[in-house]
Amino acid sequence: MARRDFPYYRGAPVALSATGWVLALGGCVAGFLALILVPRGPLGGLPGLVAPLLFVILPLAGLTLGAGRGWMALFPRPRLLDILIGVAFAPLVLAVSGVVAFVFSRLGPAVSNPAAVIVAQLEGMRRLVFIGGTAPQLLGEEIVTLVPFLALLTLLHGRLGLSKHRAIAGAWILSAAIFGLLHLPTYGWNLLQVLLVIGAARLVLTIPYLLTKSVWSSFAAHLTLDWSIFALVLLGSARA
Repeated sequence: MARRDFPYYRGAPVALSATGWVLALGGCVAGFLALILVPRGPLGGLPGLVAPLLFVILPLAGLTLGAGRGWMALFPRPRLLDILIGVAFAPLVLAVSGVVAFVFSRLGPAVSNPAAVIVAQLEGMRRLVFIGGTAPQLLGEEIVTLVPFLALLTLLHGRLGLSKHRAIAGAWILSAAIFGLLHLPTYGWNLLQVLLVIGAARLVLTIPYLLTKSVWSSFAAHLTLDWSIFALVLLGSARA
């Protein structure tokens, strides 16, 4: 089995020019703006799927403009091991984010995740549509985290001359901070919460990608994490 490496930063399968990276990162920005600005209509309605789908399509369009057919390197053929590693990391993400959230709650007010509240309130098909819509949204979150990670890796290793391991560490931390900042509207613009709690969760979520070099692995971790939380919320509401 061939050993994978991160794409782009060493020019394989393609080397993105400065313009190419601007297009790829611009697609991430466009996707995020679509996610927060495109009207969704009533919660659980089919129009609510448009924004999450654009959150995937626009970043991939930007990456395609920047990397051509090399965009597919972000999605290597999934292996069972990739998925298993991702699923195995979900409990660790939950534990780490739970501990950090507990400590943070002792320091100041925290905002709860509104998605869990919405899942508990919706019923029937609307609940299924809402939960189903989180799948493309979570895939979009992986793309808009890992494309900046690869851009930072390219900058730190290729341009600034850091060793590979230091460049990976720097890109890992900075991309987690970016991921946290994207959640500012969701968590009432609480800067410390998104950097500490969400950022800590993202650090762990990215580890499956670091191990497998596959977006499918970190996506499996993210999907397992969020859907497990939804299942726990529904179980709790059913017992109430």
